[in-house]
Amino acid sequence: MQTGTTSGGVIDARTLALLVAMYAVLLGNFALYWTAPGPLLVHMLVSAIGIHLAFTVWHEGVHRNASPIGWVNDAVGILGIFPYTTPYFLQKWVHLQHHAHLNTPEDPNAIYVGGPFWSLPFRYPKIVLYLRDRVGKDPRTGPQLVADAIPVLVVIALYATAFLYGKGLDLVLLWFVPVVIAKVVMDWYINYLPHVGLPPDRYLGTRILDVPWFTPLVLNHNYHAIHHLWPGIPWHRYRREFLARRESLVERGVPIETHLLGYAPRAAEPSADHSLPG
Repeated sequence: MQTGTTSGGVIDARTLALLVAMYAVLLGNFALYWTAPGPLLVHMLVSAIGIHLAFTVWHEGVHRNASPIGWVNDAVGILGIFPYTTPYFLQKWVHLQHHAHLNTPEDPNAIYVGGPFWSLPFRYPKIVLYLRDRVGKDPRTGPQLVADAIPVLVVIALYATAFLYGKGLDLVLLWFVPVVIAKVVMDWYINYLPHVGLPPDRYLGTRILDVPWFTPLVLNHNYHAIHHLWPGIPWHRYRREFLARRESLVERGVPIETHLLGYAPRAAEPSADHSLPG
């Protein structure tokens, strides 16, 4: 089955729409705050909603689903992850390690599922320790190092300029704090709910949360097992593919839940095909 995203086009239209919407929301929110401000909390939440879109954009870049053209795909990923102030190519390496070592001690996602969700922010420093212990020789090429360094320098310059002109607190409240909010929410529905308590198995290692009202809020990522089984399927087709493949998924024991909370981790034997997807 064809799993490509763009059908020969330069860029996946829906991913591009998310990218444009993300920057429109973020920049428009700042413009309104500086010209016709509303309640600060509303502006902070609007920024968090804009940044919420960022994960899907850069995630499509990581899996080469944004464009069949390499540099366009990477450009979308870099632009998508910029609001997170995270180096794209380093994050790409970490994320692909998650796919390669699903639910094993080598999986960087173990940081997110290794305790109750409420304690997750206190485990974030372990990410630095993971990189120190696992990366060894930097996996990035020279051009990738440069591409990762430039956005970091831009962020530093933006904050320095903002503080110089008395707008530094605005960036903290409308950018940094919303990033924290959006990341915690994203970690809940991407890193925690789909994997907590599950074994290192291709089919049993990622659960699906078949809760239709939740789907548009998290841009189809509640069907996360579809992504792990077929990473070349774009985000906007997860639910459609789930419905088409549901019988096969049930036969292979893919965990499928119909509510968000209260389910217990499944104690199941690994499936016959224990290998992780390539």
